[in-house]
Amino acid sequence: MRFLNFILDVRVWNVGSYGDVKVWLWDFTSTLNCATASPITLEAYRYGGGIGYRATDEWNAKNSWVMTSEGKARKDADGSRAHWCDVGSQFAAGGTSGILFMSHPSNREFPEPMRVWPENQNGHGDVYFEFCPIRDKSWELKPGNDYVLKYRLLVYDGKIDPQLAESIWRDFANPPMVTIEK
Repeated sequence: MRFLNFILDVRVWNVGSYGDVKVWLWDFTSTLNCATASPITLEAYRYGGGIGYRATDEWNAKNSWVMTSEGKARKDADGSRAHWCDVGSQFAAGGTSGILFMSHPSNREFPEPMRVWPENQNGHGDVYFEFCPIRDKSWELKPGNDYVLKYRLLVYDGKIDPQLAESIWRDFANPPMVTIEK
């Protein structure tokens, strides 16, 4: 029996670059609603909802980074809230890459709580990141309502700084409005 309808709209653009950093944009919009006449409660938990990413085994505590819009790093980001989070790493074969995760202001619990694994995860610092809108508070989904979560990911080769991350997030959070007048 199905209890939850989940619709995922994914749009991807090869943007080109910001300076010498090659970038791709991904927009993820998920729409949730009850598939039955009964409500569904997503219990508060440190995982669940939102959007998450478990990095390759090559990313670890020695070669990766986490930086949030609030200036928190991997050691203090878990359980905190942010507008965006930059997660990346250097590769043994050379080069760096990462993903800038952005949460939309219309999302539940914005700025959203995050799950970030500690630097000693699984003995060598496996990397995991998630925006988790049920981390601190259960979420009741009522029949007949749509619940929408919007995320943008900037996937990049190179390195970005916090000022660029903030600028890109602001463009996502507050896109330009177009008005056509006669």
